Amino acid sequence: MNYKVTVNGKEIEYVALIEKSRFSETEWSAIYAEIVKQNHPEVFERKKLDTDYIDAFGALIAFEERYEALLELLPQDEFSYAGTHPKWVADAVAENTLNKADVVCDVSDMLERCESLEELKNELLEYFEVK
Repeated sequence: MNYKVTVNGKEIEYVALIEKSRFSETEWSAIYAEIVKQNHPEVFERKKLDTDYIDAFGALIAFEERYEALLELLPQDEFSYAGTHPKWVADAVAENTLNKADVVCDVSDMLERCESLEELKNELLEYFEVK
């Protein structure tokens, strides 16, 4: 979800996969209050004066939303749902992430080994599993 709050005249927009999220404690508190208000308005109305409760509950909701947003980025359907064990997710990400140093080394070897541009092209297509 997308959350917008205004703190000290500054409008803040928060989404699950936000970058540059160096918010102050006051800004985080306002974000968490908005998260709880939008997701559980009945809880917000009952507990709005208990900022510690609202902050903790908002942080939990935000954490769940970030986790689900990250899962949606995974190409594997079997891992893209809430409740997936984090170890399985980490393993899937590691398995499907190229290590730049390894790739540079592998491509360098191909450049030395291949005698023609066509041979290099075929090696690269096979290496990156391009069909």
